[in-house]
Parts: sequence; C-alpha cells; structure tokens
Amino acid sequence: MPQLTLPSTSTRSRNSTFLRSGPTIIKPHSKKNSLPPYAHTDEFEYHFIPASKPSKYNKNLMVVLHGRGDSIKPFKHFDEELGFPEINYLLINGLRRWDGGFSWYAFAPNQARGILKARNKLTSMIDELALQGWRPENIFFLGFSSGGLISCDFGMNFDERLGGIICVSGYVYFFPRWRQRLPKAAFKTPWLVTHGRQDVDLVMEETHTDIKKMAAAGLPIQWCELNKEHVMDPEIELPMIRRWIKRNA
Repeated sequence: MPQLTLPSTSTRSRNSTFLRSGPTIIKPHSKKNSLPPYAHTDEFEYHFIPASKPSKYNKNLMVVLHGRGDSIKPFKHFDEELGFPEINYLLINGLRRWDGGFSWYAFAPNQARGILKARNKLTSMIDELALQGWRPENIFFLGFSSGGLISCDFGMNFDERLGGIICVSGYVYFFPRWRQRLPKAAFKTPWLVTHGRQDVDLVMEETHTDIKKMAAAGLPIQWCELNKEHVMDPEIELPMIRRWIKRNA
C-alpha cells in the first residue's frame, strides 16, 4: 500500500494518511445480507461503500472521519485497505474547508465550538441512520488524527452504546466536568486507540496522557503503541483494527 506523508506545519495542525488513486469501487450487497441496504445523511458530505461479501458482519457500519486538510477521497478504497469487505462504510467530510480539504474545528484555543458542532451533527446523523435501519450498537467510528478527536468526543457524550470507537494517531479534547457528564453508554462502548512512537505531528506521550485520564474514569480503552509516524500502518495496524472489530461486532 503506497503511503504519502504530508508536510506538517506544527504539532496538532496538519494531518496525513495513506493515499490511493483510481476509480471508486462500489459493489452491490447480496440479497441475503442486504438489510439495511444503504446509509446516507443530510448532515455531511459523504460517500457510502456497501459491504460486498456476505457475512454476519453485514449489519455493521463504520463511520470514517479524516484528519485536518484531508477529505473522504483518500478513503474511497478503505474497505480494501482494511481488508474487511464484510462491513459497510460511511465516509464523511469535515465541516470546514481548509487548505484544499476539510477540517473539523478551528485551531486552539478556539476549537470547542467546532467540536460541539460536529458532535451535534453526528448525533443527528445517528438519528437519520436509525430511521434507515442502522442500530447504534452496530455502528463503529474510526477517526484519524483530528478525526480521532471528534470520534472520542462523540463516544464520550452519546447516550447509547455504539459498536466501538477507534482513534488512530489522534488525541482528546476535554470539556469542563467531562467526567461527571460521561453517559452510562460510554462505559459499554468498546474503545481502541493506536499511536505511533515516531509521530512528530501529534506526540504520542501527550495522547497517552489523555487516554490514561479516560481509562482512570472507567472507560474500557485498549491502548496500542506502534513503530510508525503520523500515518496508518498497513502491515500491523490495519490487520489489528480488523481483528478488533470482529471481536466486538
């Protein structure tokens, strides 16, 4: 899998991930495992990749959130990159245009408003998906970098159990009284956080401090350190994520 690391202007600013070119591959569901057949939302610009292999996992949907300056485009083959065509994928763009792509929120110290806006729109999106037949407990969130922050914030505030929260090379923003506001569902949702020891964009030790706070509050988080930079690692990380989803789906 080819990788491209974009130049970073500062810690916790730019993001990078693998990039793929070529046409989008959309394959039909099998009739046997096709319910619900499609996921769509009016809250975000999106791209849907349906499950292409019949399986007990066809009921699951993964919402994928990119990093700052990126978009849904590099993830349009994510079912192939993850090696998991049995589940469905809903790729969504950030809410703010930034540097040729999108971002989820403004730079510090002005990020809170954007994070709250994303949280509210994700909540509305889950309501939309529920009407389409997608159950919250079958919906996973995977966010890269700042998309990981948005995924974590949503998981810490949504009042129903989710399939799981996966934060890749991200970090966490803590609002005042966040511990007291944790819903019971957050303690039932599985969490996976991965980070690279060689990450210079988001220093691993800072993220690890964030995760220790969440674990101390009682959230069931699995933390995994990898020998990688600010990218998704196709050799070790993606197969691990695939196995983790299968255990929790």
